[in-house]
Parts: sequence; structure tokens; C-alpha cells
Amino acid sequence: MRTILLLAASLAVLGCSNPPPPDPSALTRPGDRRSDADARAPVVSDEAPAVAELGIDPLYGAVAAGGESPARLLNRYVLDLLNGNQAGIDDAWAIAPPDARRADDAVLRLLPDVRNLRLDSDPAVPRDAQQPPRLLEVPVRIRASTGEGQFRYHGWYRVQPRADGQGWQIQSAQLQPTLD
Repeated sequence: MRTILLLAASLAVLGCSNPPPPDPSALTRPGDRRSDADARAPVVSDEAPAVAELGIDPLYGAVAAGGESPARLLNRYVLDLLNGNQAGIDDAWAIAPPDARRADDAVLRLLPDVRNLRLDSDPAVPRDAQQPPRLLEVPVRIRASTGEGQFRYHGWYRVQPRADGQGWQIQSAQLQPTLD
């Protein structure tokens, strides 16, 4: 959490400040010679690295750098569904539904004799006006192979940052069957 606050403060300072360009002659030490071309070239300061150099995607800035991405969370969740890992399934949700029949993705949870699940996700879309966004919608396509055949679903999972700020958790979902 401290990392996020420090990062947010750094970004706010970087975004609000507009210092004048440095004087090229002030950046040379006595005895150093710079050509006119060098004097006109922009001088890069290493005091405040750019956000891109920090490796932070503004879309996922609500969690710590290196934290679990929404796509990774959903892949782990689908693997837990396939393996019947109830603790992992419940852990993926911000508020786990007490009954699988009442879950937002009950159609997926209640499939009998599941042999294979495949989840394909598209890039997340912010669903709030906060900066960085605290609610993302991840469009998904799911293919389930069961003893009765193959079933396909499309829809989305909405994710929010975990309380510890190290990753995401599912807030809600909507899945619809897709006809081939």
C-alpha cells in the first residue's frame, strides 16, 4: 500500500510540475567542451524517470507493480473450477457466493463432468472514472468440454484490487451461452 501511495505521489508531482528546460551551459563542468549540436540536444535527467521506464501500465496501476494481473487471476480461477478447488474458487472472489447456484457464473460452476475448460480474455476495459481505475471489465470467451459435449460462453468478469494491493479479485461476472 505504501508503494502505491509513493507512486501516486510521484506521478502527481511529475504531472503537476512543468520545469523550464535546463540551460545547456549549466550542465557542463568547467573544462568540458560541448559542440553546438550537443548544446541543442535535449538533456535527459535521471532524477525523475518516466512512468514508462518504471514498467507501470496505467490501466493496472491500482495494484503493486509485479502483482497478479486480471488475466492471470481468471486463468487461475478457471483452473480451480476445473480441479474443484473450492478454497481457490472462493478466494478469487471479493465476496464469494455462499451457494454455487447463486453465483454470477453459475452456468459455468454447475456444469457436470467437466473435462476441460479454456478461457480466452481480451484486454481489460476501465469501468470507473478513477485514475488508476479500480474496477476493470475483462471480456472473456470460455469453452467447456464435458461428457455431454462442448459448451461455449461469452461475457465478462469485473475485477477490483485486492485489499493487500498485490493483485485483483472478481467482483461480478456475466456469462451467456454462445451457439456454434
